[in-house]
This record gives sequence, C-alpha cells and structure tokens, in this order.
Amino acid sequence: MGKRVTATLAATGVAASLMVGVSASTASADGAGEQICDRGSRTVKWSATQKPWKITHAKGYEKAYSGGAREITRSVEHIKTLSSEREITSGANAGFGVAKVLVSLDVNVQGTYRHRKDRTTTRNLTVKDTLAKKGQYYFYVGRRQASGTWVGYRCDGGTKWIKTTYGTAKSYGVTVDGAVRCGESVSRKSLAYSVKRKYC
Repeated sequence: MGKRVTATLAATGVAASLMVGVSASTASADGAGEQICDRGSRTVKWSATQKPWKITHAKGYEKAYSGGAREITRSVEHIKTLSSEREITSGANAGFGVAKVLVSLDVNVQGTYRHRKDRTTTRNLTVKDTLAKKGQYYFYVGRRQASGTWVGYRCDGGTKWIKTTYGTAKSYGVTVDGAVRCGESVSRKSLAYSVKRKYC
C-alpha cells in the first residue's frame, strides 16, 4: 500500500513539473515584455530587387579603314532617362522618406546609387574611345538602375515590428561610357554586352 501511494505521488509530481515547464516555455514564446527593437525605430525590408544595366545614350560609328588604332570622339544621343525615387502605395509617409528608402536599397543591392529623388541628364553627351579594328562600333553611356519592392516597419513599444507602409523604389549608379565593336567578345556582366545585344 505504501509503495502505491509513493508511486502515485511521484507520478503527480512529474505531471506538475511538466505543466510548469509548458507554462514557462509558452510565456517565453509569446515574448511578453521581451525587447526585440528600439521603441519607435523604423526599418525597411526588401523583396524582388534587381540592378540591370540601362543604356541612356548611344550612337553608331563605322570604322572603314583597317590600319592602326585611332582615337575617336562622338556625340551620343540621349535615348533614356533614369529616375531615382521611392513610391508609397499604402498609408502615410510614416517616417519613411526618400533618402531612408534609397539608402536601404543601396545597401540591399550592394552598390552605390543616388540617395535622393533625381533624374539623369537628357542632353547629348560626348564619348571618346580608341578604335583598333575595322568594323561597326557603338558609342554608349549607361548606368545600373537598382529597383525593388519595399515594406516599412515601425517598432511598437520595443516588443514587435508593425507593418506601416509599402511601395516601390528605384535608383541609379555612376555613369559608364565606352565603345564596343559588333562581333567582339565582351563580358556578359558589362554594359558593352547590353549594347551589343540591343544594337548589333
């Protein structure tokens, strides 16, 4: 009889300790009072970011002579304007200004881009390059244009992030120029490759 009572008490003790363990872990999972962020702070999360080359100016040129390299200067025509901006598609501004969003995009795509609302120049530009072989060349100017979809979150009381607003943004990098001959081998990652695909 004594052994049965002892066994029952032991089992009850195990059950009680299990219940205490579940309660403790549940409270921890709920995160009640747990600080995960600085109260009132804001952060931007990104999805579907990309940074393709964009050709802003281009002009063809034919090198008819075969002998020797020669430095050629050409005025290239404007064909595309790039913009640097952010668009909010839900709610108010809520502290997510142009600079904050574009700086975040810059970091996310790992590049150096415009940190304000802006546009590229629309006037014609002069490009100088040395052409070594006979053939059809294209002088060009272009930039990488980064873009993506963003969501803005605000830290509520330091315990959770609340989705505040969302939108799209785009920005552009430094100018790259040069000349590429149709038929020559260039890196697929270069702006010259994009020019060849479009014009040759």
